[in-house]
Amino acid sequence: MVKEIMADTLVTDEKGAKILLAEIIHTDYLFAYIGRIIYGKTGLQNIYVFENNFWGRMLFINNGLQFTSRDEFIYHEALVHIPVQASPENSIKRVLICGGGDYGASRELLKYPQIEEVIIVDIDPQIPKIVEEYFPELLPKNPKDPRLKLIVADAYEMVKEYKEKKQLFDMVIIDSTDPDITITGVTHELSHALFGEDFHQMLYEICPKGIIVQQCGTPFTMKNILVETYKTFKKVYPEKEIYCYRANVPSFGGDNAYLMRCPYPNPEIPKWEEIPNTYYYTHEIHKTSFGLPKYWREVLK
Repeated sequence: MVKEIMADTLVTDEKGAKILLAEIIHTDYLFAYIGRIIYGKTGLQNIYVFENNFWGRMLFINNGLQFTSRDEFIYHEALVHIPVQASPENSIKRVLICGGGDYGASRELLKYPQIEEVIIVDIDPQIPKIVEEYFPELLPKNPKDPRLKLIVADAYEMVKEYKEKKQLFDMVIIDSTDPDITITGVTHELSHALFGEDFHQMLYEICPKGIIVQQCGTPFTMKNILVETYKTFKKVYPEKEIYCYRANVPSFGGDNAYLMRCPYPNPEIPKWEEIPNTYYYTHEIHKTSFGLPKYWREVLK
């Protein structure tokens, strides 16, 4: 019997080279994916869309995974429905999203007919275009919903303008990339200023009686993002109005943290009717999201 040593070539596959892509998560620790880069562009940010058989399409900005088409609904539903439902029913009419050019947060907000206006302010004009072409599932059910307004601008400068014009909001969502953590003082992430004390001071002025929520990364591997953002919140907002909650996003590798300034009592109890068209959010999930691991609570002391 002849020993099999050689092998036939693989059957001709789809167009484009299949590559191994690795995302560095921490020291000697990475996530790796096999698939194809179907879009790539360098502008204000390095952006590319990767296609993987398990995760579907994946959006990377500056080499960091932002979301996948398989599980983005978890991140966006937690970001939106928990703060909305933490407020008195029908109290939210006008919402500002800082970042969020991927439309995911606006898609969830517009599920509430009581919300009258949603404004997205994103600095990068490429993000909405990429989502429209490669991630249409993130678009609102009615992409031309008259309640939705997209502004391509620096959210920091736009908030400053809103403050000067004394425009007020019932809710502000900071849906951005993670901030830079650097020992050189040089920052590359366009979102870096959105985590600062001066930015939150302005938010407090344009949303004095409403809810402000910000995503804070995955604390198991990004502890300092949650800790430093929490310090900023404590400098700006009354401590009794600051809450932390979490949602497990599989593609992120663990629980994602969200910090929320909520002036209303008992935000862990949902106040609105439960909407039917979600895949992750329920009133039960709402209540359990505020249960934090002991090691989270210890670093937040």
